[in-house]
Amino acid sequence: QLAEFNEYRTVEKPPRFDEKGNLEVLLFTLRSKMRANNQIPYMPTEGKLISDINRAWEALEKSEHERELALREELTRQEKLEQLAARFDRKAAMREKWLNDVQRLFTTDNFGSDLASVEAAAKKQEAIETEAFTYTERIRAVEEVFETLESEKYHDIDRIATRKENILRMWKYIWELLTARRMRLKLSLQLQQNFQEMLYILDSMEEIKVSRRSETS
Repeated sequence: QLAEFNEYRTVEKPPRFDEKGNLEVLLFTLRSKMRANNQIPYMPTEGKLISDINRAWEALEKSEHERELALREELTRQEKLEQLAARFDRKAAMREKWLNDVQRLFTTDNFGSDLASVEAAAKKQEAIETEAFTYTERIRAVEEVFETLESEKYHDIDRIATRKENILRMWKYIWELLTARRMRLKLSLQLQQNFQEMLYILDSMEEIKVSRRSETS
């Protein structure tokens, strides 16, 4: 629109300005000749007087100025929206990477085959969940940028909305993975603890057997 407006001011408007000037000259020349011929000078009808034309031209100039300001303001607004959209994309890319990394981490249950390994896996799980809790604000930040773009009627809002919804789906899925993995990890830890308890009991029984043999001998 700004390009069209500039074309109007540089291409369409100048000839109209020349016509206005020529009209004043022609009217002056005509009236002068009529006076010289002792004729009643021609007087344009109301609304077509030179003063009327000048007032209309001034109104046009004022409208042009207001239109230019409005267009430049809109251009500035659109530029800010583009910058905000770029910010959204940067944030979205970081969130998507983190979510994908966590998802890959939880595709398999590498808890280990002994109590120490499972306990280490449990601590790692707790650390990831803590990080996930803090990540809530970052996910919300993505939503807030989207909401601003939506309220400002950003032209590419459909793409932004699709990416935002995908992040929210991934976020929900991550929490489902975290919850399910926590339960499996808890069960594995319990099994390892029970197994260690059984080994302790077996060792104790073996020590008792050895002690009794020593006593009988």
